[in-house]
Amino acid sequence: MVGGLGRIQLAGDAGDVSRLELFLDLIFVFAFLNVTGVTAEQLNLSGLPRGLLLLVLLWWCWAPFAWLGSTVRLDRGVMPVVMFGLSATLFVMGLTVREAFQDRPGGLSGPLVFAVGYLLVRGTTLTVTVVAAAGEVRPRRLLRRASPPPLAGALFLLAAALVPARVPDEVGREWIRFALVGCAIVAEYGGAMLLGADLWRIGSIPYWAERHGLIILIGFGETIISVGLSQGVATAQPLTPEVLVGALLGVALAGALWWTYFDLARFAAEQALERVAGTRRALLGRDAYSFLHLPMMTGLILVALGLKKVLGELQVGSDKPTPLLTLLVLHGGVLLYLSALVLFEVRTLRILGRSPVLGIVLVAGLAPLAPHLPVLAELALLAAAVGATALADLTVFRRRHRRLHAQIGPAQEHAGVTPKELFFDLVFVYAFLQVAALMADDPTWPGLARGLLVLAVLWQGWCAYAWLAAEVRAENAVVRLVMVLVVALTAMITLASPQALDDSRGGLPGPLVFVACYAAIRLLHLASFGLVAWQDPGWRTPPVRAATPTLVALGLMLVAALLPLPVGDVRQFSPPRVALWVLAIAVDVLGNARVGVRHLSVRSAEHWADRHSLIIIIGLGEAVISMGTAVVYTPVSARIVVAAFLGTALLAALWWTYFGWDSTEGERALAAADLRTRTRLARDAYTWLHLPMVAGIVLVSLGLRKTMSVLGSRGFFELGPPPYPLAHAALFGGVLLYLLGVQAFRWRTTGRGRPARQALTLVVAALLPLTAGLSALLALALLAAACLALTAFEVLRDHERAATGPVPSR
Repeated sequence: MVGGLGRIQLAGDAGDVSRLELFLDLIFVFAFLNVTGVTAEQLNLSGLPRGLLLLVLLWWCWAPFAWLGSTVRLDRGVMPVVMFGLSATLFVMGLTVREAFQDRPGGLSGPLVFAVGYLLVRGTTLTVTVVAAAGEVRPRRLLRRASPPPLAGALFLLAAALVPARVPDEVGREWIRFALVGCAIVAEYGGAMLLGADLWRIGSIPYWAERHGLIILIGFGETIISVGLSQGVATAQPLTPEVLVGALLGVALAGALWWTYFDLARFAAEQALERVAGTRRALLGRDAYSFLHLPMMTGLILVALGLKKVLGELQVGSDKPTPLLTLLVLHGGVLLYLSALVLFEVRTLRILGRSPVLGIVLVAGLAPLAPHLPVLAELALLAAAVGATALADLTVFRRRHRRLHAQIGPAQEHAGVTPKELFFDLVFVYAFLQVAALMADDPTWPGLARGLLVLAVLWQGWCAYAWLAAEVRAENAVVRLVMVLVVALTAMITLASPQALDDSRGGLPGPLVFVACYAAIRLLHLASFGLVAWQDPGWRTPPVRAATPTLVALGLMLVAALLPLPVGDVRQFSPPRVALWVLAIAVDVLGNARVGVRHLSVRSAEHWADRHSLIIIIGLGEAVISMGTAVVYTPVSARIVVAAFLGTALLAALWWTYFGWDSTEGERALAAADLRTRTRLARDAYTWLHLPMVAGIVLVSLGLRKTMSVLGSRGFFELGPPPYPLAHAALFGGVLLYLLGVQAFRWRTTGRGRPARQALTLVVAALLPLTAGLSALLALALLAAACLALTAFEVLRDHERAATGPVPSR
């Protein structure tokens, strides 16, 4: 059904994962985070099974999207509208995770909202699958065979939401609901096993492998987020050596687990899929990916849960031994992940992975010692045991490892943005999210200024490594080691961000910790350039004076960190410290802009554009997470559901303004330019002009977070001034800043503007003061309506253009 607007377009055999699908996966991350959070609060013999059941249901909501995306272009035709509608539905499901088993007083019925959302998601994916397959399979036959499992699962969930309410005994209600949810899972998975193989089809193998690799990668990102959340979001907790060492060990554990999948298994399994066809390929895809990736993801969620609880012990400084159940969750999560990885390699490669088996033996052997060890020693031994798997690949098993690497070399060469880079970006964007939480915790003009300064510094750090990756392949051994170290340092920066400009009482000095970690990140970047240039004399390396702006900027920040603290409220940072930060940022940006064009280059326009588009889409996804964290403890009400859909609609409109055409046209302009012009264009349009886009997303995240936070106590259309005027200004001002950044990006890359975008900018600017006296919900509705109106206008206007010209890339 290849066609235009309103049609479903089939995917080719070599499709890639679209940016829209990555946005959807980030919505799932929010739901997974909520599962982790609610299980951490109720970590007992009843709370843990509930969390696992919810995880299985959420996974089976995600898995059909992978099957669908391998055959259908989810970012073309009518599918973006469907996908964003499902994203909003999944977001609401994520909000109700805490009420999926036990409804909270007030608001809507949590179990019922979750069940209805599940029915909508599964029903929509099934409908699209039937319509897309109409040319190959009779629709009625396909619907008759494929619909019973999801229909039975949804009916069991509806029964779990409605039936227990009639049971007077609380314990009885719990067991009935538990049993009915279990029946829903059995119906779904049992039906998937019994369905004939002819109903399963993998259209694009690269897409299929990449999509599952991304969801596993996002699971690793969640473990990093859990390291930060263990200390609280944007809270100025005292920074102690124990907290920082614990964070480093948590990142080291996540990094070692990451190696076991992405070093070899991910690419080798993709090649194994290519060697089979037809029914055998479909069954291999179902078993190795839809089924065996679930225990991998479950293991990562358990590791995230265990890290959250264990590192939380360091925060409170408890002398009590770590609870046995917490240790079982942490070690059991590692064992479950490694065991699933072994089965995955056996099913796809027909080999027994020696290094994962070694990891299983070591972790299982250390488990009995864990209850008798301090928290840090226990984490260190666990990280060392998993890290031994990577060390074994490079030493004991190096011959076999090198032989397998030689076989998968071509698969890795064709990759665009590598898994290492995406993991790196996820950690940095989480640091951006922490900035939004920091501003939400202190909704004042000084707090806003502090957050934007921290964001500008973090952006400079990320851009430095984007330029490094543009010159040097991420598979370079030096770059790989440096990126691992930078991920660990970024996690520490995330913990220190609330104290970057003002210190809390007690613990290590926050400003000095922040600057020390940031300086290490930038110095590692400079050392990487120098070391790679030393190994390759033919490579153009910047002279020593090219490092001068960075070193001067770091010196200014160090002086600012050493200035005495202001007397009184720790949030009132001193003007000299702020002035030194502003000067440092100016020296860093302008100085590196002067020397960078002469000594740097962008060798791949596609890689460069993809890297920056990923940071935008991850930022939009993290904005959804930020919006949801504001109401995770609030009973889900009708106005929260409406606000969730409005917020998702606003972010969908912002997505379109960049990914509709502008990102693709920017990449084409970059590819068409000569090397020197390309470098200038990359600096102006991406390094500089993407910063206001990211800052706009952070401000929108702040506005949405505060809008959601007031809905639990206010009426649907209650008049009067918003309770957070600065948050109202941040919401509208963030949209304005984002739109201006996109328009400047388009003008710099194509030399053309869009009158409709300029009109929308004026409309949003006019709405800012006009909506200041309205309720937060109504103001959000007007803003979303204005942005959606522009999106609809551009979609209709560009429909004919899309039918005759080249289409945007996935």
